[in-house]
Amino acid sequence: DIVNVHQRPKIEEYDNYLFITTRLAQLKNGDLDLEQIGLILGRGFILSFEERATGCLDPVRDRIRKPLSNRVRLSSPDYLVYAMLDTIVDAIFPVLEKYSDQLDRLEEDVLSNPAPSLVNQIHRLKHDLILLIRLFWQQRESLNQLVKENEKFSNDTRVFLRDCHDHIFQIIDILETFRERASGLTDIYLSSLSNRMNEIIKVLTMIATIFMPLGFVAGLYGMNFDRGASPLNMPELGWYFGYPFALGLMVAIALGLILFFRRKGWLGDSLARNSRQDSVSAEA
Repeated sequence: DIVNVHQRPKIEEYDNYLFITTRLAQLKNGDLDLEQIGLILGRGFILSFEERATGCLDPVRDRIRKPLSNRVRLSSPDYLVYAMLDTIVDAIFPVLEKYSDQLDRLEEDVLSNPAPSLVNQIHRLKHDLILLIRLFWQQRESLNQLVKENEKFSNDTRVFLRDCHDHIFQIIDILETFRERASGLTDIYLSSLSNRMNEIIKVLTMIATIFMPLGFVAGLYGMNFDRGASPLNMPELGWYFGYPFALGLMVAIALGLILFFRRKGWLGDSLARNSRQDSVSAEA
């Protein structure tokens, strides 16, 4: 079990020693990294086995090197096991801070620029959070065995173990909250994407609406009726100002529709305000 680094957190009790397997969650190059740590608690001794030389237990070693007045050096080996477990559990907090910042950034990006690449980031974040939730539930179960009656741990040490047990509960609550936020990001992304598509369709619809009467005017005067056959066959085609009048009519229709759309709030600043209000509503 010591050399097999894919063990789940567990505790195995033997006649002369207690074997504890736990996992350390930390950041490595900005990504989540899990490391297995094995502890053996015997009568008057402790053995620790780290998967890699990451220095995760250096805070405990620093406390041991301090003068004899510190609690680690004055207490029994079972308290040192607690100190190691507490250090391993607390190592998750920089990871939680990183995920909190990442969630804030993703929420802003999803609302301002819902790019397809955000979906992969959200999916990876949810995967890491689910992995950590499962890990800390397993560590909670294994630590619960130590909190109960165990001859290798004194009553005083079990008090500290309960405090570490409470820390795990708090971490699980934070992770569950992050997972809910990450799940909500998918809904916000789809909502923002739908709003953006609606805005694009709205603009295209307005353009088509503007050109529809212009096309009608152009098509109307594009009919080649013989004016010589009847005086009713578009007499304005022979007018001196007929062509400028047709162009002016098209421009007037286009400007009239643009002013109408702007007054209705479908174009210009009003449209931008509506878009911002929709984004705020989606965020809420």
